[in-house]
Amino acid sequence: MSAAAVAIVAVLGAVFGRTVVVRAVSTIPERWDPPAAAQGAIAVANALLWAFVTNEFTKWWVVIAYLVVMSALVAVSVVDLRLYRIPDRIVFPSLLATVVLLVVASISLHAGDRVRFGLAGLAIYFGILFLFHLVYPKGMGFGDVKLALLMGFALGWLADSYFSAMYLVLVALFIGCILGIVFGLAWRVVQRRGGAFPFGPALAVAVVYVILTFDRYLVVT
Repeated sequence: MSAAAVAIVAVLGAVFGRTVVVRAVSTIPERWDPPAAAQGAIAVANALLWAFVTNEFTKWWVVIAYLVVMSALVAVSVVDLRLYRIPDRIVFPSLLATVVLLVVASISLHAGDRVRFGLAGLAIYFGILFLFHLVYPKGMGFGDVKLALLMGFALGWLADSYFSAMYLVLVALFIGCILGIVFGLAWRVVQRRGGAFPFGPALAVAVVYVILTFDRYLVVT
């Protein structure tokens, strides 16, 4: 996209973040009055992510779909940091919107295989985190497992094969786990206590990174 398009979308992202995303985290899953600094941080984060997405992709249907993904990840990260929860009322509407938009994008690009790769990514990411949840539910909440549906589809759709879909998911999961360990240690130092810590933001950051750099991870099979 052109620099002008990126700038315009960034401004729209700031407005959307300050209004829609802030409203979402203020009411879901419970009422919260976010301080001005938090509202500003949400708006800036959303604006930057929207700008990066617009700069990365060239087709508007694809751009719009990943704008939804980015705003959803911002919202769930904020809620998870506050409450150690990832609300279904953000995840599932965002998943539905993303699937619909990427199906339309696949049709417009004559790339029907992308939907199947997206479903493969969804199944792989969900399956891995569900296994983690079964083995150690205190360390991997079911909210993270459900968020994997959105993240896996968004990653898999970018692939050019089932193997690449799996690889993108595994790369994002590996990065997310490393970030989660670092973030968890820092969180415990700041909180001055052990116990649970929000893992969703680390997974979200890793997925954002892989989405914005996915082409370097595609594997020719």
